[in-house]
Amino acid sequence: MASNNLFPRRSEIFKGSMESIRDTVARPSLDTLYQVNFSFGNYDKWLESVPGKKRTQGRGFQRKMSLLCTQAEIPGTSFVESSVTGHHQGITELFPNLRNYPPLNLVFYVDADHVVLEVLETWMSYINPVQTNKRDGNAYTRFNYPETYKEILHLTKFEKDTFIEKSRASDYETKLTSYEFVNLWPTNLTSMRVAYGDSNVLRCNVQFAYDRFFTSFDGLEGAAPINTTRGVVNSKDINKNYGITDDFYSSKKTKEKRTLQTQGGKYQLGDGAGFL
Repeated sequence: MASNNLFPRRSEIFKGSMESIRDTVARPSLDTLYQVNFSFGNYDKWLESVPGKKRTQGRGFQRKMSLLCTQAEIPGTSFVESSVTGHHQGITELFPNLRNYPPLNLVFYVDADHVVLEVLETWMSYINPVQTNKRDGNAYTRFNYPETYKEILHLTKFEKDTFIEKSRASDYETKLTSYEFVNLWPTNLTSMRVAYGDSNVLRCNVQFAYDRFFTSFDGLEGAAPINTTRGVVNSKDINKNYGITDDFYSSKKTKEKRTLQTQGGKYQLGDGAGFL
């Protein structure tokens, strides 16, 4: 057996034209198409009062936080390795020993109703609440049990053709990629600077810790990142609910941008966009 039989052969080196690989390299993933879902199950324990419909515009505080999450992170991971010397003469080997999960950082636009601030501040205050009068000089705190404040968060990544039955670039729908963060809780709520001068949108930066995350690349049935009060999930539902026929997609003006107003948001048809 030749010593170099695993090296790439000349025939395996790509020598084609860009035209032949256009469908591969011309479909990059865009970082603006995502959604964070706050799948809280314990908020009845740590949230003192649920924000009403007027403050959340009838969407609920979890949906409002999801829409105002302007930056998120697809998580990475790393291993802590251990070295072993002597199993093979003159060779040092490395083996994984512990898996590390980096913190999750989210950025929110702060709404004028201060719902985002209230939820995050109340959450962190519940983790380590003051047990006596907050103004007492001898006040003290006591931590609550983790199972009462640790939550689950989902991050879903989709693409422009995920909700279009047949896009211009392909004849299939791009699947959803979803990340589930287990036992998540806030560790750091950064300060927000306010000052006189030019006005800017107030942003809130939060860092979360969690035990682990796992990923689904299957595009689970019914788990679309866009769901409105009218039950719109993908283009098929839009067609069914609003009477859009196949002629809409096959017309000569397919390349033009078309928008459709729904109660839950705005959808862009014809160019494969998702939630705007």
